[in-house]
Amino acid sequence: MTILNSMFSLLLAASASATPAGDVPIPPKIPSPPSDTTAPTVHIHTGKNGDVIQEYRQGGQVYMVRVTPLRGKPYTLHDTNGDGKLDKNDNNGDVSPVFWTLVEWQ
Repeated sequence: MTILNSMFSLLLAASASATPAGDVPIPPKIPSPPSDTTAPTVHIHTGKNGDVIQEYRQGGQVYMVRVTPLRGKPYTLHDTNGDGKLDKNDNNGDVSPVFWTLVEWQ
């Protein structure tokens, strides 16, 4: 029991010697909700050939385009580096990489 009493007194001494913290720091500011200029928007239009084109923009820059052809499977084009231009494949000049959905589940 003496070991237990000495440990208890040691803990009491340590807690008594601890100085209380000063003022609690102010928490970081909570960001405001997105405004109309920064919120993502989708512009949907139909091309001359009947394809439905969805342009996804944020802050005025296109970051993704989803094309649903009149015939065929939908595909997407991306801007992965954020320069506002859809990506091109460096090896093939003006060829854009295209992404198809192969598998979906709910």
